[in-house]
Amino acid sequence: MRKVVPTQVLHVLRLGYVVEPAHRNIRGNWQCTLEAHVAGDQVRVVAALMADSDGEWVVIVTVMN
Repeated sequence: MRKVVPTQVLHVLRLGYVVEPAHRNIRGNWQCTLEAHVAGDQVRVVAALMADSDGEWVVIVTVMN
C-alpha cells in the first residue's frame, strides 16, 4: 500500500462518493466519509467541520486507504 498524497485527498473531497452521510460526531461536529478510486488506490476521507478558537470554521480531514 502506498502513501496517500494531498492531490489524492483533494480528488476524493471533490469527486468522491459519500459512504457515510453527514452526521454529528461525538464532539458535536458535522462529519461525513467520502471514498474514491484514485491513482490505483481506494482512498477514504473523513471530513469534519469544526470551529477554531477564533470562531472560524475549519475542515479536519482523516485519510485511510
